[in-house]
Amino acid sequence: MAPRLSPPSLVSTTARRLLPVAQLGARRLRRAKSPFQMTFSLTNRCNFRCEYCHIPLQKREEMTTEEWKDAMDDFVAGGMGRASLIGGEPMLRRDLGELVRHLKGRGVHVAMNTNGWFVKDRFDEIAQLDLACLTLDGPRELHDQQRHAGSYDRVIEAITLLRSRGVPVVTMTVITPRGAENVEHVLDVAADLGFKAFFQLEHDASCDVDAPIAPLMNDGRIAALADRLLDLKERGRPVGNSRTILRMQARDGRRIGGDCGECYAGRYFGYVLSDGTVAPCLLTQWQQERGNGRERGFVEAFHAMAAPKGPGCGCVPIHEVNNILDFDVRVLFDALDMTFGHALRRLGPA
Repeated sequence: MAPRLSPPSLVSTTARRLLPVAQLGARRLRRAKSPFQMTFSLTNRCNFRCEYCHIPLQKREEMTTEEWKDAMDDFVAGGMGRASLIGGEPMLRRDLGELVRHLKGRGVHVAMNTNGWFVKDRFDEIAQLDLACLTLDGPRELHDQQRHAGSYDRVIEAITLLRSRGVPVVTMTVITPRGAENVEHVLDVAADLGFKAFFQLEHDASCDVDAPIAPLMNDGRIAALADRLLDLKERGRPVGNSRTILRMQARDGRRIGGDCGECYAGRYFGYVLSDGTVAPCLLTQWQQERGNGRERGFVEAFHAMAAPKGPGCGCVPIHEVNNILDFDVRVLFDALDMTFGHALRRLGPA
């Protein structure tokens, strides 16, 4: 099991995490930018070739370990309290453990998205994570067909190991036409292993905000799926999507919450691509000058970055954060539980 925090350690950790929250609140009142939550795309490389993702085909230079540390330190000084590590597959970076420890040493809440393939072999390097998000698309046959042969068993093994060692876990299910019929399987696994499952419509593999979303599913089917997930959530099933998001999706369909101009991406959260490009989100990465973070300084590039443009998206994590920033109490409660709940659950006798 993960080591338990002593009361003084818990107080210190909580205080360090509350400071960026206070900075965010003050800047929100002034309508000033604040890079509170940043996603670091460490690499585009991946050991999978998922049928709905072309990120591994997008060739980008990768920053060195020291460059990533400098970028992280810049954002911590600028008010970052939460960080996510993604790829590609972030566990292909040999320095992943070093980067996790670097962020944790600065009091940052650290999450990571992974396909789970390398978790067993490199668990000690990621044991300090505050949250691990793994992709689970459905039953073994469907999951392996959409993602990688043998990956279903590996991701179940990874989830079981992470849960047994005290690392909080959520899953993300990419909803394809076939996957839409298998949400119950994912929820059965979530209930058995003790985690929340999130569900996300398939976006265009090229990560372009102007490209179609879930083109093989009509609006009626999307709305029906949102209503179904909402009903399952009301019945106590471990659906991670907030009620707010599910109701928005039932109403709006594939693009929820308005166009990109209404999004907080680039104002209170953003992305850093592997080559040092700072962007509002993955879907609008092409609207930014490549390498702007390396060229100008990362926080400066964030503040200078133009607002994203486009018709909007259906990205569940983005819209959950948008609702938190709009002070939706129900969404905010879930987010606070993910941020501080793990530390509280670890409080106990040394």
